[in-house]
Amino acid sequence: MRYPCSYIIYSEAFDSLPQPARDAIYKRMWQILSGQIVSGEDKASKYARLSSADRQAIVEILRETKPSLPAYFQPVRR
Repeated sequence: MRYPCSYIIYSEAFDSLPQPARDAIYKRMWQILSGQIVSGEDKASKYARLSSADRQAIVEILRETKPSLPAYFQPVRR
């Protein structure tokens, strides 16, 4: 996959999750994609491979294709 974001976000199963669960997932996704890393481990390992251009592209794709995306998903600054 060019941009690593699970296709499951577009599934009926995801949309059927209780609102608090979806809110928590979206919040964590935004922390990762916007660079608001909450722990040193995240920055040093799993998400360090995402370039700012990739993060921006993922946010833009989600904004264009996921109508229920929270309003705080805005373009990522490079």
